Amino acid sequence: MNIGILGGSFDPVHNGHILLAKKAFRQLKLNVLFFLPAYLPPHKKRKLTSASDRKWMLEIAISGNKNFLISDHELNIKSKRYTYQTLRYFKKKYAGSRLFFIIGSDSAASFSRWKCPEEIKTHAKIAVGTRTGHNFNRGLIPFIFLPGQIADISSTGIRLRVKHGLPIKKLVPAAVEGYIRKHGLYR
Repeated sequence: MNIGILGGSFDPVHNGHILLAKKAFRQLKLNVLFFLPAYLPPHKKRKLTSASDRKWMLEIAISGNKNFLISDHELNIKSKRYTYQTLRYFKKKYAGSRLFFIIGSDSAASFSRWKCPEEIKTHAKIAVGTRTGHNFNRGLIPFIFLPGQIADISSTGIRLRVKHGLPIKKLVPAAVEGYIRKHGLYR
């Protein structure tokens, strides 16, 4: 079985995440793709929106796609978790499956500085969706590059737009936009 894992804070999940997931699902011939929301990303300094709000937005965004699931593994641990630790868990839980860890080119550019990058590569193939403006030496690390560009959308930009009362239509799924407005997130 081919399993994809797309991690992130998803604060909020946006159309770039969904498009990357769809592209990876097709290109890598995945059987299932897990969205893996982080409880407390090691590299983020700011306070995240609650885990329950971020998980609900993910559920709304992927509803209707039976091949997309949410893993609440990191949310249940409720502490800082590194990718290599989470991939150990997936490797054990899905023994015999091929794991693909999916990242954007912005994350790939700093991959060599992640905690235990060599161990990460022993647990999963790293698949990269290229994003405009994020260039790096592709030959340094054996990544799988997904053809074409992914949408240049950032959760940070979306939060700022909401804070300043600007529209986010077409940046997030419509139902996620409704959830953000209804719950007064990012104001």
